[in-house]
Amino acid sequence: MGKIYLNQVGFTPDSTKKAVFNFEGDDYKVVNSNGECVYTGKAVHFGKDDISGEDVSVADFSNLKENGKYNVISKDAKSASFSIGENVYEKLMKDICKCFYYLRCGDALTKEFAGKYYHKPCHMTKATVYGEDAEPVDVTGGWHDAGDFGRYSTAGAVAVAHILYGVRFFENLLDVKFDIPAVSCDKGNLPDILAEVKVELDFLMKMQRQDGAVWHKVTTFNHAPFVMPEDDKEELFLFAVSSLATADIAAVFALACSIYKDYDKDYADKLASCSKKAYKWLKENPDELLFYNPDGSNTGQYDEAEDISNRFWAASALYEAFGDKDYYEDIIREKERLEAFSEKAKEKGFTADAFTGLGWAEVAGLGALSIMLKNEEGDLLNEMKKHFEAESDRLVNEAKKNGFGLCMRAEDFIWGSNMELLKYLMVLTTTDKKIVHKDEYKVAITSGLDYLLGCNSMDVSYVTGNGEKAFKNPHLRPTAVDDIEEPWPGLVSGGPNTGLQDEKARELPKDLAPMKCYLDDIACYSLNEITIYWNSPLVFVMAGLL
Repeated sequence: MGKIYLNQVGFTPDSTKKAVFNFEGDDYKVVNSNGECVYTGKAVHFGKDDISGEDVSVADFSNLKENGKYNVISKDAKSASFSIGENVYEKLMKDICKCFYYLRCGDALTKEFAGKYYHKPCHMTKATVYGEDAEPVDVTGGWHDAGDFGRYSTAGAVAVAHILYGVRFFENLLDVKFDIPAVSCDKGNLPDILAEVKVELDFLMKMQRQDGAVWHKVTTFNHAPFVMPEDDKEELFLFAVSSLATADIAAVFALACSIYKDYDKDYADKLASCSKKAYKWLKENPDELLFYNPDGSNTGQYDEAEDISNRFWAASALYEAFGDKDYYEDIIREKERLEAFSEKAKEKGFTADAFTGLGWAEVAGLGALSIMLKNEEGDLLNEMKKHFEAESDRLVNEAKKNGFGLCMRAEDFIWGSNMELLKYLMVLTTTDKKIVHKDEYKVAITSGLDYLLGCNSMDVSYVTGNGEKAFKNPHLRPTAVDDIEEPWPGLVSGGPNTGLQDEKARELPKDLAPMKCYLDDIACYSLNEITIYWNSPLVFVMAGLL
């Protein structure tokens, strides 16, 4: 039986609307919730593409604009239901923001706001500084990073950055209300998104030593078994400082200062002080200090090949926030170093543009965002804009090579492929909204969101609680053992991954097309884990879309 894939959440009235059939094009109809035909058309045959492995046809029903709930039908195939409406993404936006609340560590959850997903306080003991004869440190709070209970400085900083750059670029994010405890400030209460981000910022402040350096992570020595957070009683360790973590924290505190100063001067001053203290340590320690797990430890390593992109981001963020010309000189120096590093990487086959990197490891693109926010006319700004425009044009060209209009290549279906997609959508969104508008950018963004929400050859929405066939079994300890059938809504799955790095994933056939290398299974940590920095870019993209 043929299948019809589409965005299972739906479309705004004026957006591009398409469905993809895994059979040759034919007549189709769109029916409303009463079964009445409201639109007819003929799908256009695209052919077979490499990333899905399917011979597909594409139905475009963009001219259907009337609010309602619908299905697409062709031959013996019927799509999942979807909606059309101005507020069709309202629930999705609230869910992807509130998921950070459910991931809170410590004693920050309450039954009033967490409801059936409440759990008792967790990880409230002080952490031992690994390998040092030092007093234990209070590092309570923050967000659990992923399917495990670890908390990681670089990952946390990048997740916060995605959200806060979203706030700076798209002020509508400040208007999203998603039912979390109020946090008071000089002007009353913080907007919900800033109240939630403050939870992670407060934790990251605790990860900074007195000398300005930042511990790379706090975790138990090995991953906890599948237990509720409060039942993870093993000793917590603070693992060695790194220049990676110190640079990322310097950057994100500067970015945060530029926002929170409008709400809470004392808090913004504290952020500024912590940012400058971290940057001072970086200047006094110019040699890279990377991070690797000690022998026997298996919690997230978050290792990076260099710290140049991190230092570039830090210099850019501090220059944007504080304006000192010394930071500008550092930007230029780190940019030149990163260009030299990138040239060497190209000799080894790496082709990614470093200055559009928006992930937890490649963060120079975040520095470019700060340079765009500074908006200081000159060669540096123009160069960053050219990087983003060139990458956006590349992505549009990739999207034309498959029937899903997806701006991904086969080699992009790695661990966390949905984050690869969302990073690309961040680049496209930034270019379209802040550099130059092209209709094809908007189409590529919409197609990427369609893919994430069900227009893919797995026929699944990769965001829990959003879409008729949303995935339900994330690799996430609380949802695995809390005796609640549905996971909390708004979690983004890592998605298809040709690497198949876990035991359950290796049961899949070896010759699957990239888009089909997925299982909705709790055991599949290489396919179906969640992380804070897979949700955060979706927050940015949705803020730009709405």
